[in-house]
Amino acid sequence: MGDRTMRAVRCEGFGGRHRLVTDQPVPEPGPGELLMRVNLAGICAADRAMYDGSGPWDLSFPFTPGHEFTATVAALGEGAAERHGLAEGDRAVAELNVTGAEDFYTRRGLYHLADRMEVIGATRDGAWAEYMIYPADAVVHRVPDNLSDAAACYAEPLANAIHGVERAGIEFEDVVVVAGAGPIGMGMVQAARLKTPRKLILVNPGAAKREAGLRLGADLAFHPDDPALREALGDLTGGRGADVYLEASGRADAFRLGMDLVRKRGRIVVFGVYKAPVTVDLNVFGEFKELDIRGGHLAPFTYATALDLMARGLVDGDACVTHTFPLAEFEAGLTRVADPDELQIKVVLDPKG
Repeated sequence: MGDRTMRAVRCEGFGGRHRLVTDQPVPEPGPGELLMRVNLAGICAADRAMYDGSGPWDLSFPFTPGHEFTATVAALGEGAAERHGLAEGDRAVAELNVTGAEDFYTRRGLYHLADRMEVIGATRDGAWAEYMIYPADAVVHRVPDNLSDAAACYAEPLANAIHGVERAGIEFEDVVVVAGAGPIGMGMVQAARLKTPRKLILVNPGAAKREAGLRLGADLAFHPDDPALREALGDLTGGRGADVYLEASGRADAFRLGMDLVRKRGRIVVFGVYKAPVTVDLNVFGEFKELDIRGGHLAPFTYATALDLMARGLVDGDACVTHTFPLAEFEAGLTRVADPDELQIKVVLDPKG
């Protein structure tokens, strides 16, 4: 790309220290690397936490955010075509974690937990720009032709949601509760529905998201304070409580609600990112309920599944991308707060705008 420049958002520190630059050099792809023209880039709750300074991460600055994205191959470094099976003009997504080095975890198939990990959109420049690099060691997936750019951009949160659902070990007779109707929660609703549980319940404060959750696969949907939630669970389970509780909201009260709603020996999957420590009664875990608490982190081996499920029409990715902003209006996208009666799930940035 020579001396070409592009527009990019640069994060120069947490707490509102983001700015749009117009003279960022277009990167050159090295051996095995792909230069990608960004089509759409998502705004994640983690991006908002970086912006407002509430995130738990220790990062070096500056960098270009954006770890949810779909892009088109613009140029290939030496050997990249053979390495990734792509040609110029192909659309592809890359997994955000780059773990080329082998360690204790990668040798056991847990590459999302590797001790030495680079992250696109944090430790490596991400997709809030006109162009980006897919590293040589990135895990890259071609986008099916029948997927829109919006659906392809939803692949990352959906892949996370699928991992959370897999961690839950859902069985046919289970009554499953999903807490939170953001991008991951809505992905969990759709993925959990494919596991065919006996009943699937969405819990979320906003009415518009509850209605969307019912359209996307939930059998029932309740405000967390609605007494009908406990009544329904009682009727479905003989008063025992839910078998599985998927916590995707990142809210302390939602986690505590799960401890209350789940039955003895029930399973809670924690997939939210919390802005502060959560105080809980540990006696509920052991003495009273013997709960199985499982964490969920990133999306190992689930990106391909996410793309496939959307391509086959089993998950509606387009329905989950509700708002698009031009790259220059990234702050409006970051700070947009929806009214409870308005449907806002995934907000994306369009570098072409």
